[in-house]
Amino acid sequence: MTLSGPTGSLGGLAAAALIGFAAALGAAPSVAQDARLVIAPDLSDGAAADAPRRPVAVNRLEFDLGFVFQDETRGAHGVVYRLERPTTVGRQTIQLGFDHDGAAKIARLAMEISDNATINRLALTDAVEMLADALRPSWTDARANTETALATALDGWEADAPDQAHAIPTEDPAQRAALRLYPSRRMATIDLKPALPTYDLLDRLAVTRLLEDSTLVIRPLDGRPPYYAYHAPDRLLSGRAEGSQQIDTGTWRVAADGTYCVEIAPRAGWRCSALVDQGDGVYAMMDAVDGRPTGALRATVSFEPGNPQGLFVARVADVLAPEMALRVTAGHTEERIAGGGGDPVTTYYRPDGSFKVGPEEGRWNVLQDGRRCWKVEAPDPGNWRCAFLRESYGGVFNLIDEGGGILADALLQEGNPRGW
Repeated sequence: MTLSGPTGSLGGLAAAALIGFAAALGAAPSVAQDARLVIAPDLSDGAAADAPRRPVAVNRLEFDLGFVFQDETRGAHGVVYRLERPTTVGRQTIQLGFDHDGAAKIARLAMEISDNATINRLALTDAVEMLADALRPSWTDARANTETALATALDGWEADAPDQAHAIPTEDPAQRAALRLYPSRRMATIDLKPALPTYDLLDRLAVTRLLEDSTLVIRPLDGRPPYYAYHAPDRLLSGRAEGSQQIDTGTWRVAADGTYCVEIAPRAGWRCSALVDQGDGVYAMMDAVDGRPTGALRATVSFEPGNPQGLFVARVADVLAPEMALRVTAGHTEERIAGGGGDPVTTYYRPDGSFKVGPEEGRWNVLQDGRRCWKVEAPDPGNWRCAFLRESYGGVFNLIDEGGGILADALLQEGNPRGW
């Protein structure tokens, strides 16, 4: 495969994002999750199963390092991906070549440089260190090796000096990085042979078989306690961290592209990651953005049959499905009477996910297990509460807690009769 030289186009910046398991890893949702989301998309059918999957290294450059994917060129020997980003010194473009088996073979970074030797020394050192971290993590001395090479390369730097070529030793003496400087064109290129860990991304069928009626044991790499999540066959989920009494409940799905996603009460929205096989029966959880794994491992995982932790599952019979709970709530008014009696509480649920109850304003949503959750935000913020809806008679619904107990009766009225 052939990589172009330092004159290729260079361009814009993409935001990086990290996705992981909600309760265990605390990362952000991946499916366009606005904090004001009313209901998440059902991922049972998910994204198209044949959605293109770029190599993990390309995804990491885009999502973690701010490069923007530009194009791919396929040829007799493989495929070359091109990405770009701006920096304070100038634009950078990276070309990453793979053979037909998906193995990364060569990377070339072309970058603009200045006429100032000090600025160039810092920019080039940062660039090589970035490449090593993303594409050759075993090269731990990349910064020191580059600084040594640049001490010679930039000695007596002149803006009109002839083109130069320098070798930068890596951890493998047989695979040195190549630095080329083009002073008159204010350009530099860095060639590096990637050395990436190998793992297999699990597809939808494999992930579903591992999770269904099993407990996923997540061991975060940052040292946090293990997290146990039971995945019921009906796609309900419950989990807790080791040593904690707090039980998280929600829903799990595996999208058509194999992405593993969970929704944890009380917030609507999926948090997604990819499960990978590292070989020898070792599995790991990797960040993913919109179904594309980034290469950033967050935890090792294992699978235990059944529910050995005895985790509680929020399962209540004969309650409204999420779509129906949304339909009877959005744009309508509720007169609610608590089980202990008292004055009714009137609430108008706006279609945008906000609500008004007397002088108070708040947010509401519907979860994929059918629970409706709400939280007062003003004037005095309150806590999230959730309840299933079960139709009783003539427009009256019972609000049911996770254990099946009746919290209140609610009469749902069409529209906004109070004009709120």
